[in-house]
Amino acid sequence: MKNLFLSLLCLLVVAGCEEKKSTQVKLTAPDEVESQVQQMPEFHRFDSVKVGSRLYTYDILRQPTDSLPLVKDEMGDEAKDNTIRLILTRDGHTYFGHTFTKQTFQSSIEEDFYARSILDGIRFVEAEAGRGLTFFFSVSEPGTDMTLPFSLTVSDDGSFSFHKDESLMEEP
Repeated sequence: MKNLFLSLLCLLVVAGCEEKKSTQVKLTAPDEVESQVQQMPEFHRFDSVKVGSRLYTYDILRQPTDSLPLVKDEMGDEAKDNTIRLILTRDGHTYFGHTFTKQTFQSSIEEDFYARSILDGIRFVEAEAGRGLTFFFSVSEPGTDMTLPFSLTVSDDGSFSFHKDESLMEEP
């Protein structure tokens, strides 16, 4: 009887050890964790606006790209930069097509911000007869609210000009 009791006790101890082994969790060191490169989702917008008797359409496509250098923030996190393709038509005929990168606005961006920022946004603002179509572009630091807004106007002859839009930077 004593032998039977000892045998059962040994089985319980062995079973308990086996159970503890199966619940062990392996922790990974921080350097073993694979960092992911952040990227914005693709954005596509097609719309039209009538100016006088003329119909203008704009086709916008923002895409993250592998062809531009990755942007690294102060914490070492990386993000893909974007390109923004803008195609404009007037009365069914294309008169403007350009793919913008952050480099388009480089002359108006401080060097340290430029290194940490991406071209992240575009939206249509207005159409004015004799002046052209105006769009708002933004260059931002990923994961923050640090943004530089730009106003870009494409004139009827297909040329474009831009300026940093200080009015969009003011607090309401």
